Amino acid sequence: MNPIFPCILLLLSLSGTFTKYVYIEEKYSWKEALDYCCQHHTDLAPVNNERDIHILQELSGGTNEKIWIGLIRRSSDKNKWLWSGGGEVSRFFWEIKQPDNKSNDNYGYTEKNRWHDSDGGGKEHFFCYWPVVATKKKTWEEALKYCREHHNDLASVASETEMMLIQKELKKHNTTEHVWIGLRFLSREWLWVDKQEMGYEAWGDGGKPLCPHPKMKCGALQVTGGTQGVWEAHDCVERLNFICY
Repeated sequence: MNPIFPCILLLLSLSGTFTKYVYIEEKYSWKEALDYCCQHHTDLAPVNNERDIHILQELSGGTNEKIWIGLIRRSSDKNKWLWSGGGEVSRFFWEIKQPDNKSNDNYGYTEKNRWHDSDGGGKEHFFCYWPVVATKKKTWEEALKYCREHHNDLASVASETEMMLIQKELKKHNTTEHVWIGLRFLSREWLWVDKQEMGYEAWGDGGKPLCPHPKMKCGALQVTGGTQGVWEAHDCVERLNFICY
């Protein structure tokens, strides 16, 4: 058996429930929910794929109630939907006959795993997005262990919007120039250890290393200096701050 294979299984099988989201049981209007998330977490939740949809459903206990997410329509273009944290929506999960494009329906909620537009005035539960910045210095594997013991996992980055929100959270802290994320080169490819899809990539000018040095198989996000917000391969025993979910 390839000696790397058990390592891959261990890293992937131990991943906890993917909880970059926080379910808020209080009921607010859309704008009040946004204010709450920005004050107590990072922002209202963006949604990237089917996996995120199912995680939201699980976190809410399978409720059939309306739940606000960070979906907002651009005022200058009624056909353009954005995330409150920045960035355009790349994949939609509208209910049939939605959005109905009424003049004031500029905000979005999820109900039974499908999206609806709304005027944002109703009082509903909502989801916040919250990456956790750990200012302890650890190797990549120590960071992974810490995140899984104290939170859920080392953070993945599923979209441009999530990258913006992670950078927003990082600005609240003094960190190392690079921070660990849950990116690891395993079995000839780069993978997220929380099993997130590799649908979005943000490698630096050198591009994605296809055959990294044996020590350089752990992914880090550049926070300060150089090109900020890009991924780079780093020595896994380097001691850096890191981001958990």
